[in-house]
Amino acid sequence: MNKGVLKRYLANSAIAVTVFVAVLIFVASFFPLARLHDFVYHYVEISRFVKRLISLLLLFITWHLYLRKRLAWMLSVVLLSVSLFLFFVFHHHLVNLIIVVCQTYALAAFLICHRDFKRPSNRLSLKRSALLAVFAMIVVLANAALGRVRLSDNVGEPLSFVESMADTFGIVFGVRDYFSVYDWFVLCFVWFCVIACVVLILHSAIITRKTTVEEKARARALVLKYGMNSNSYLTLEDDKILFFGAKVDGVIPYGVVGNIVTVLGDPICAPDDFLCLIKEFQAFCAECSYQPVFLSTRPTFIGQYAALGYSHVKSGEEALFHLTDYNLAGGKMQKLRALINHANKEVTTHEYKPNEQRDEAIEQGIAAVSDEWLEGKKSSLLRFTVGGVGLDDPLDRRYFYAMDGAGKIVAFNVYLPYANGKGYMADVTRRLNGAPGGVTEKIMFDAFMTFKSEGVEWGSMGPSPLVNVREDGTRDDMASKLLEFIYEKCNRFYGFKDLHRAKEKYSPTEWEPGYIVYPGKIITPDIAYAIVKIKNPGGVTDFLMSSAKAHFRK
Repeated sequence: MNKGVLKRYLANSAIAVTVFVAVLIFVASFFPLARLHDFVYHYVEISRFVKRLISLLLLFITWHLYLRKRLAWMLSVVLLSVSLFLFFVFHHHLVNLIIVVCQTYALAAFLICHRDFKRPSNRLSLKRSALLAVFAMIVVLANAALGRVRLSDNVGEPLSFVESMADTFGIVFGVRDYFSVYDWFVLCFVWFCVIACVVLILHSAIITRKTTVEEKARARALVLKYGMNSNSYLTLEDDKILFFGAKVDGVIPYGVVGNIVTVLGDPICAPDDFLCLIKEFQAFCAECSYQPVFLSTRPTFIGQYAALGYSHVKSGEEALFHLTDYNLAGGKMQKLRALINHANKEVTTHEYKPNEQRDEAIEQGIAAVSDEWLEGKKSSLLRFTVGGVGLDDPLDRRYFYAMDGAGKIVAFNVYLPYANGKGYMADVTRRLNGAPGGVTEKIMFDAFMTFKSEGVEWGSMGPSPLVNVREDGTRDDMASKLLEFIYEKCNRFYGFKDLHRAKEKYSPTEWEPGYIVYPGKIITPDIAYAIVKIKNPGGVTDFLMSSAKAHFRK
């Protein structure tokens, strides 16, 4: 067993011991047996209500210890140190020696494994926590100051501020004999602040490190060289965080939702380096207690994912075109041919090359089409698996647009390179509401023919999500049933079926399956939520709001 694994076991055993102590405190608060009470609570007298709050707070902290959060480690070390200090300085009874031994072991283990707790907390949450803590302290001090007057009236002689503070802490820990309504307010308010502070302190930071110019250039070179997945070029979008291999030359684009790290596509590297790169990424996720999930993966690496313990479910099919053989001849192309012939009478297509010469009029026309298209969407703009127009930094994108007889841009498509320049994927396709029929089809076909003339082998229209998710020869699992349910019940919202029919009319050369690869045997609720949230920031709320709007329009 290597040193890293041993330290992980040691840290987990310390977390288990801390859970044991927290559970013991909680149980003891319900069973007022003298021996059990002395065993657990010899340090300080506190009410059962506060005991339960403390035990639940400890359990909450231990969960975040398991997630390897740095500030959970710091809180645990401080609490354990204070507890042991109280025993060794003020109490020397053997009645709770077992608790002391447990706490000593946990403290020592946490100190030894301090480097294993790396997961950061959100800075904004820390600031809010500090403000809340200051506010709670002001209330405590104000209560102590006011308490001096109230207690002086009761006992008939002046009291020191220290005595008044002691009375306030008696309220906070619930050990006074008499509680007024005001005392209950102070107790509940202070503990609300304490709990809120801990929750805010332990709120995970979503890793949003800014990609440097050098890192983006490095990632671009890797994408152009090794990016075989048609989604590979989306690695360069600003919503991706980049993980670079240390032992091999490769990059993995990902985003974070809760405890789930979602990767778009497959790791981008030489095929022989795939296992090494993904193992490095797994180690990174394990250090911060993240679970990795891979979206839109190709069939090529499914066996290697399985060898690493991942499960997979088909998530849709990608429309691919072998451009060498692709044309409009034949009966199956009749409908497409008619649409394109109609568009030929009203529009012309052109390629815009912003890297060669910028044209403000063309870019304004593209922006106008995009703005109108966005206004007509039923839901928020999808992210992560879909790129943007990208005219602010075109890089290797290809732009094709259609112009009517009046010189107005009525539609445009954006294409991304993959497979070392041997393929292009249609990433963004937008048109005006009043654009001539067949205009999108004309742009698509003309772009594919342009690529074909350049020797490009493959064109892609991207995946049709959730199409034919049940594969022959595979078991009928819950993941497939869930995706089928979403395909049928959420079609009005996301338009899965319309999107697939729109691609079918182009008669793709083949439909390549895409997969969701996930750890364990099932897609858990947090994985499902992360997949929805990272693609649509509006998430379930966006779905419900849009569904309600559609209902009231009827």
